[in-house]
Amino acid sequence: MIKLVKYDDLSLFKNDVVSYLERFEAENNLIFGVLLSLGENDKSPLLMAKVIKDNDIGLVLLQTHPSQIILSKAVSFTSREIQVIGEKLSNTIQEIPGFIGEKSLTTDLAKYISNLRGIHASVVVNQKIYKLEKVKKKIKSNGKLRTAKEIDLHIIKDWVYQFCYEINQPLSLKEADKKAKELIKKGNLVVWEINGGLVSMAYATRPTQSNITISYVYTPISERKKGYASDCVSAFTQSLLDRGYKTTSLYTDLNNPTSNKIYMQIGYEAIMDSIAILLK
Repeated sequence: MIKLVKYDDLSLFKNDVVSYLERFEAENNLIFGVLLSLGENDKSPLLMAKVIKDNDIGLVLLQTHPSQIILSKAVSFTSREIQVIGEKLSNTIQEIPGFIGEKSLTTDLAKYISNLRGIHASVVVNQKIYKLEKVKKKIKSNGKLRTAKEIDLHIIKDWVYQFCYEINQPLSLKEADKKAKELIKKGNLVVWEINGGLVSMAYATRPTQSNITISYVYTPISERKKGYASDCVSAFTQSLLDRGYKTTSLYTDLNNPTSNKIYMQIGYEAIMDSIAILLK
């Protein structure tokens, strides 16, 4: 039997779903990391819910962003059970803007709801989630890894602007400046430095008990194909493992075979296909 349970209380929701999300920390790095980052004084999420199958949690849903509902890694559902989930969501939630989650389930659920509501489902991005337990690649360049500082802002804000443009999530220059300041202030943005000049960056986010995710990996066009991004991510990953994290994870765009190859060479292993689908 399938049951949808919605929550209004953040503490109660965390208490009920954290142990389930912990089973697959890397696969759930997005939903789990976002959930753990929420405090009681933060704006309440737009949606907090779980799906119960045979008296146990089978799926967790969280929405903090207006354009998508995050789906956790789920237990196995039959086609009919996915339809039941879709029906319950459609009957319970007025606005369903889209989903991001494991590819098969997310695709089937979005397709069913789009047909049910007579709306269009469009794929935003196809991604793969990677997990690493041990760095395999040695550093090749003579650079060094360091934490980004305020004096780097004039460079970082341009890189943030270019990065967001390249992943089809463009920001204005003002928004990029604000985001760059935020990343630097949090202290988890690093740069790869060669002879005093910055050539690549990466950021660590959404820490859980054993896992942390790397994002905002960017190298300017003039410095690409020199191995700098690979060295930056490799050194940064090792530093995160040295901090005590058992694993690191990251998302890659499947339309970018170069980045997928680079990460595998470092030691990242593909663990789940992910997809973001917009409903409108």
